[in-house]
Amino acid sequence: MEPQEVIVRRAAKEITGKQKVAIGPGIPELVRQAVPPGTQVFRIDDRSARIPGLKMAVVEAAEVSQAGDLCVKPDARYAEIQAEEWVAVTMLSDPSGNPKIVRKCHSHVSRPRCVTKIITEKGVIEVTDKGLVLIEVRPGVATDDVKKETGASLHIADDLKLMEL
Repeated sequence: MEPQEVIVRRAAKEITGKQKVAIGPGIPELVRQAVPPGTQVFRIDDRSARIPGLKMAVVEAAEVSQAGDLCVKPDARYAEIQAEEWVAVTMLSDPSGNPKIVRKCHSHVSRPRCVTKIITEKGVIEVTDKGLVLIEVRPGVATDDVKKETGASLHIADDLKLMEL
């Protein structure tokens, strides 16, 4: 399975029931095709900022810090969106091999401390008050590999699960 498909399938599992969900451009647009019936999906743009009751925003991150700071490009449309949960989808590394999950963002922070969960091609990471916690790992991927590719301290959950795709 291609890495992008892993991310799409796993991200779709975050969306349950009849929710209002804002979807950013890129990989999140593919998630739209896999959401459960009854879900109201809105493309992130200037209008989605004014939609009351948004449960979740699913966005493709350029970087995410260990504190949940989100960097997206372009970032103008993200400033006003009010969602209960922010799920960042991203590859663990950029094409040059640089980590996209970092201690501190190198780019402009689009939204500080908003990301609650990060879904990558190799695992699912929760952003907690105690730091980043790997809660799911893709079958066949070693937790040490995920730790090595993450540019921030990463804890392994005591009840680590395999990603269900």
